[in-house]
Amino acid sequence: MIKGVIENDSSEGIHVINKTANLFTITNKEGVFFIETTIGDVVVISSVQYDLKIIVVDKNMYDNREFYITLKENLNELDEVMVGVQLSGNLNTDVRDIKTEELFSPEDVGIPVYDGVQMEKIIPMHEAISFYGMGFRLDIEATYKNLSGYYKTLKTTRKLDKENNSLEAIQDFYGKQFLSSVYNIPEEKIYDFLLLCIQTSAIQYEFDKENHNVVLKIFSDKRKEFVVNKQ
Repeated sequence: MIKGVIENDSSEGIHVINKTANLFTITNKEGVFFIETTIGDVVVISSVQYDLKIIVVDKNMYDNREFYITLKENLNELDEVMVGVQLSGNLNTDVRDIKTEELFSPEDVGIPVYDGVQMEKIIPMHEAISFYGMGFRLDIEATYKNLSGYYKTLKTTRKLDKENNSLEAIQDFYGKQFLSSVYNIPEEKIYDFLLLCIQTSAIQYEFDKENHNVVLKIFSDKRKEFVVNKQ
């Protein structure tokens, strides 16, 4: 076990992977992490706000059982930024010229608001036709949607939406730079690679359960399949 310390001011939640041993951890709020290593192991440090850092564990690091590192900040520079309105320096004039718009929200007057997305209920055929006594009740709309294939299409669309949301969450967590560097995948192919992982493995479940070592094992296994599929 080796101890690492990220000395940057913002150093919590940085991804650390032993690529050689396929082990994964993240830094705590002090920027400290612990991970199993041996001499020659390749350790990758990845974060959205910092440039990717690759370290090879040498004898000195292994014998000391710890190392310290400062990451290079990943800056997206803008040529020109204009914020707000142009101020003259005259307080009365500036206050008069600033245009404001009062917004009204139902919550301001105590009216509850549902922020979620309302999803159409899928009614199976056996519920669309219900029998009672000598008669029956027919839900014409639900029956039509079953027979026309509407519900089938809706289920497929929801499945694709769920896959896409999971794909984006996984990609945001690990980062394109990390996936491209560690698994040698062109950035323009990362979406296809993650889609393969989602459709042919339990990566969604493992990621939701924060079983990151299992997720990384899936990445390694599926990388081999992805190479074969793209030849």
